Amino acid sequence: MNRAWIAAAGLNRRKFLALSAAVGLAGLGSGCKGPEAEKLKEAQGRSQIGEDPADLDAATTIGSKTTIGNTESIVVSGVGLVYGLPGTGSSAPPGGWRMMLEESLKRMPNMSNIKQMLDDPGKTTSLVLVSALVLPGARKGDLIDVQISLPDESKTTSLKGGKLLLCELHNTDTTGNLKSLVQEGKTAAPSGELRKGDRWAIAEGPVLAGQFIPGNGKGTVETDADGQPLFKVGKIWGGGKVTKARQYFILINSGSQSPQMAASLAERLNSTFHATSEPNLKVADAKDRQLILLNVPMAYRNNHYRFLLVARQVPVLPANNDSLYRKKLEEELLEPSTALVAAVKLEALGSSSMRALRVGLESPSPWVRFAAGEALTYLGQTDGAVELAKLAEDHPALRAPALKALASMDDAACTDRLVELTANNDPTLRYGAFLALRMADENNAVARGMLVNNSFWLHQLAPSSSSMIHLTTDHRCEVVLFGDAPKLRGPFTLPVGTEFTVSVSASGNEATVTRIVKVKHDLEDKKLTCKPTLADVLVKIGQLGGTYSEAVELIRRADRGQVLSAAVVIDAVPAELNIRQLASFARNDPTLTRANVEIARAGVVRPDLDVSGFDLPATTSDTAPAVVATPPRPPLNREPGRIFGSKRHEAPAIDPGVVPATGDQ
Repeated sequence: MNRAWIAAAGLNRRKFLALSAAVGLAGLGSGCKGPEAEKLKEAQGRSQIGEDPADLDAATTIGSKTTIGNTESIVVSGVGLVYGLPGTGSSAPPGGWRMMLEESLKRMPNMSNIKQMLDDPGKTTSLVLVSALVLPGARKGDLIDVQISLPDESKTTSLKGGKLLLCELHNTDTTGNLKSLVQEGKTAAPSGELRKGDRWAIAEGPVLAGQFIPGNGKGTVETDADGQPLFKVGKIWGGGKVTKARQYFILINSGSQSPQMAASLAERLNSTFHATSEPNLKVADAKDRQLILLNVPMAYRNNHYRFLLVARQVPVLPANNDSLYRKKLEEELLEPSTALVAAVKLEALGSSSMRALRVGLESPSPWVRFAAGEALTYLGQTDGAVELAKLAEDHPALRAPALKALASMDDAACTDRLVELTANNDPTLRYGAFLALRMADENNAVARGMLVNNSFWLHQLAPSSSSMIHLTTDHRCEVVLFGDAPKLRGPFTLPVGTEFTVSVSASGNEATVTRIVKVKHDLEDKKLTCKPTLADVLVKIGQLGGTYSEAVELIRRADRGQVLSAAVVIDAVPAELNIRQLASFARNDPTLTRANVEIARAGVVRPDLDVSGFDLPATTSDTAPAVVATPPRPPLNREPGRIFGSKRHEAPAIDPGVVPATGDQ
């Protein structure tokens, strides 16, 4: 998944826009706002830093001298062709969209009879509008989600069953809404022509169109004269591929600019993140006196926000082991109210902070253990893996960041803990652990699934644990089956869509999947039999040409009919608090009692994080209520070394019932 949380980075989850606003920012300028843009233009004076080195100490950080830029997503769009529709398409309407599509198709190799494709009498094709977001920090080759929609003048009745032909996605240099330009009869930009910007992505693949798509699941679905639903909006999860990297950049503040300062800051960043980056990746690259390009190291690939927080806390001058700054941070790490901020700053000092962080793992405070374990993991150390897994199990408020930290390393010490968590009774914890496994390594033997009919992924994991069926409405077409194989209990016959039926015999020993297809103007039944397990039935549906829509409809109908042997859960993504919210709780909630209650109120959908700034919260608050007294902290071993062994415990069982996060059940 694109970072996912998924970036998961995290990317609930980022919403994609229909083809609308065109973003006229490209290259380095994209995402640079207001004062940042001005900093790139204005001429700067002599560097004050160079004039008075004595002003610098270990507490002078890169963040105090710079501003982060290129942090906004880029809207990219294009005009594409969906083919393979079952008679629900239409001729491409005349006008600007058609001209753009024709020009695009002419550039494709081995493309002939373009007019016949656009005006297919069998109505198997349709002109569509394609849009996506290229996220900040994206690398070349990253997969992104794509949205498909129809122009208002289109006569296509449904996109269900279609596939998008390869389509290029560009940003544009206009400030108007592309769709409104055509609606108002304007086929040219103010300069006289509609000009494209850079090509940022390409898109293709099967279109998911159905009631289970966000935006359709709860609302009224448009129907035709026969009452059949019309699916005029679609998604292709992971159907886009980024064609060039989008680097963050650092703008050196006015008064601190010089080629020497830029080179020095880049070197400090490269040396700090050297151990957690790919061998050939240059984390920071100074381009001139005021601009440094920034690549995200491998360890932070799923948590760009954490990387930018830490990067801004890297000292301009290295902090030696005896510095007062380091000693102060080591003391603050052991205090629950300041541990989260201190851990980020110690992480910014690099591998030399590992000893102090290992001391924090022995603290009686869950805040301190979490802060220390999280920082150690992003530093490439597995000492905190067991503790992070235990904290994710015990404290829902820490669950999302703890799982994300465990996903930063493809190491058995971390992935084995995640595998164990997939057998837990808490649906949010076990699905969150599954997501983290995929973030760590999509080819992990436990997380690797089966692609059914090139339409959806089927995963089965955590055998010999309680059964659970998980569906998702965002980012990926997948069915995840936890525990003992869920079964369909007969006798019953269920219609699925307009063409499929699934039935289980009275004996309960066999399931039959039937599809009614049209062959030479006659209707013909195609049947396959299998064991009455949900996994086997879904595979048979795929073999008969079924898609994710049919898979989801079967599961939801079977769940409503109470013929499934397992509970159905939808979008059980761990909710997440940002570092400011966590730090606020840490000052007044030493046992996380309130924090765990608040995160439960957030539901299963992960809220957007506050990424409006990259400064750490203050370690004190004049308005905060009095801190609840905590028992005296016992003396800690200052040389704990590496920590081995699992800390097992019994968590209270949570009924993994249906969680209706999206749509009806």
